[in-house]
Amino acid sequence: MKRILFVALALSVVVIGCNKKAFLKKLTGTWNMDRYLFDGKDQTLFFDTTFRQYQLTISEDNRFSESWKQFILNPDSIINIDTLGYDTVNMQYVLDYDTLRFIDTTIIPFMNMGEWQLINSEEDLQLRDDSSTTARIYRILDLTPKALKLRKGNEEIYLGK
Repeated sequence: MKRILFVALALSVVVIGCNKKAFLKKLTGTWNMDRYLFDGKDQTLFFDTTFRQYQLTISEDNRFSESWKQFILNPDSIINIDTLGYDTVNMQYVLDYDTLRFIDTTIIPFMNMGEWQLINSEEDLQLRDDSSTTARIYRILDLTPKALKLRKGNEEIYLGK
């Protein structure tokens, strides 16, 4: 009886170990933003405008990196003054004022790095930034080799490889 119990326990440990390795293999890699929901409403356009080309890279050594680009649009203008001629009667120059309006676009790349960890029976993904002491905890709703669905509060994040 003890022998059967021991074999069953050893077999379950092997199966759990294999399942964890397969789970980690699906989780690691570079993920790109596919869709973003806030309060059940699709806010992907807003997220993509703020976090342009968002990528989350999860490595096997429990490190992660996030990268994105932020666009800053600054309205600007140039006043161009040109001399058209000289008015000899009034004894003054004839000037032409032309205002050129444009938007100055600044692209700022951002990168965030830290450590990741699976917590709560491997149901939650915890990201702890190197530059901060706080941790972000995401519930893993779905994980396939090509898709990752996360939830944090009233946000749902759909990532794809």
